[in-house]
Amino acid sequence: MFFHIYYFAHAIKFVFSLHLSAMKNFGSRMLLFVGCALSIVLLSNASCEHVTNTDTGNSSTKGSLPQMNVAFYNLENLFDIEDDPQKNDEDFTPGGKLKWDNERYKLKLSQLSDVIDALPGDLPAFIGMCEVENRKVLEDLRNQSKVSGKHYAIIHKDSPDERGIDVAAFYDSSKVSVEYFNYTTINLPDPKNIHTRDILYVKLKANHEFIHLFVNHWPSRRGGQAESEPNRIAVANVLESLITKIEKSDKNAKILIMGDFNDYPTDKSIATVLGAGVTKESRLFNYMYDDHKAGQGSYYYKNEWGALDQFIGSKFLLNARNGWSASESSAYIFRDDLIMFKDKEGVQRPNRTFLGEDYKGGYSDHLAIYMTLTWK
Repeated sequence: MFFHIYYFAHAIKFVFSLHLSAMKNFGSRMLLFVGCALSIVLLSNASCEHVTNTDTGNSSTKGSLPQMNVAFYNLENLFDIEDDPQKNDEDFTPGGKLKWDNERYKLKLSQLSDVIDALPGDLPAFIGMCEVENRKVLEDLRNQSKVSGKHYAIIHKDSPDERGIDVAAFYDSSKVSVEYFNYTTINLPDPKNIHTRDILYVKLKANHEFIHLFVNHWPSRRGGQAESEPNRIAVANVLESLITKIEKSDKNAKILIMGDFNDYPTDKSIATVLGAGVTKESRLFNYMYDDHKAGQGSYYYKNEWGALDQFIGSKFLLNARNGWSASESSAYIFRDDLIMFKDKEGVQRPNRTFLGEDYKGGYSDHLAIYMTLTWK
């Protein structure tokens, strides 16, 4: 924000100096030019897309990767224990109703690092995440013994979400590089709560080929699926426009969308607005569609599994003949005993951190999903 103000102030100074020159030398024609220049400056500061540099680190691609794993994980309220007056995080403090203290926070970090370490194959080159409070909690997670030393760089920006949770990512800077990333802010149609999480876009480079990644955490179903659906459709429309923008500049773009959509593969926001499915007519391919139809998923609600967490890819990523490719069966749900527990009826479900205000001491209420991309 400081840099935007600084450059804007200098732009005004420059325009004003031109205005004086115009008065002395060129008259009304120069004033017209000054007016146009000022309009350009003002419009350039009205964008809702926030472009940010990545943090420092070795971002050069080394060698040729035969495969690359990516993952997405809803971390279930990864908050530190400090009270941030700008966020509704009072519950996640030692004096809050959840009694969120340093012991619980450290256990949470350790458990989440266990999940990242336990994902099959090599540690993911890219991990999309949601429900993180700030950059500090990501740094604390990266510093865990099972994750530290893995060359993970952080992508993060605070979102306007009223709960104070954001989407973010780790990427292995020894394997892949990030050309740039940005966050797109969305205003919801709900007048009672217009704020939600931003959409994260990352232009990733691996083996000298670009992959366009989107990380999402769409509005919840609080108040009911039907009542809250317009909010998710609003976000889906924004995402669809971002995808269209990429495809217009590169008709063969390899795009991978991930996130907790709070909608299932068969819901309108996914199936209709994004056009994601598994048929030849589908604009995008939903890698989690078959799991969901088979009664599998990453989230357990009212005695049913569902695929709220999904990977969705462009047709040029699906079974590509050259470069990075992902087959129909390349995406998985990490359903391991490590992160599960059996309830009284003997049903396995995610071992979560909280159930309401009841502390369970588990990992997350969502299961991680992961995917293997192959180089051809």
